[in-house]
Amino acid sequence: MKAKQIALALLLGVILGCGGAQKPKPGPLPEGASFYGVWQSPQYGNMHLCQSGKQVIGDYVKHERAGRIQGDVDGDLLVFQWEDRRELVSGKPQIRRGRAYFRIEIGEDGDTYVKGEWGMDEDLSGGGPWNAVKLRRGEPDRCTGADEPISLEDKEHPWDVEDDTSGGASD
Repeated sequence: MKAKQIALALLLGVILGCGGAQKPKPGPLPEGASFYGVWQSPQYGNMHLCQSGKQVIGDYVKHERAGRIQGDVDGDLLVFQWEDRRELVSGKPQIRRGRAYFRIEIGEDGDTYVKGEWGMDEDLSGGGPWNAVKLRRGEPDRCTGADEPISLEDKEHPWDVEDDTSGGASD
């Protein structure tokens, strides 16, 4: 009988322990850090994030994937919902949704980074990493609202155009 109770207790521990990752605990926001900006993610490409108070909205585009995020900031933590659209076959988009989080930090190099994970549906993690570095130049120019369509087209940004740094005199 005692062996059954121990086995049941172990089974319950495994089930409860594997019930998905809990929300990470927020820490203090690093001085001068903000989620607002243009970010480059190896996983999700160019991300434009706008922050108003504790709320963040934005979008991302990489190859055949385009998506949007919406979430809330608590200290150094942004917990958000994401939705993306992949169109591998023209006219047959696949829509996926989930949750994710970013933790913001200032690196030793002075750059601002977000490190996090994404999950499907209501899971906050389990899908894979989602990391990015904030670009030093440029402002987000395509933060979407909930009713705006997602575009797979990359837009040209002012910082993508080479500056004329010849230093020549102008009239």
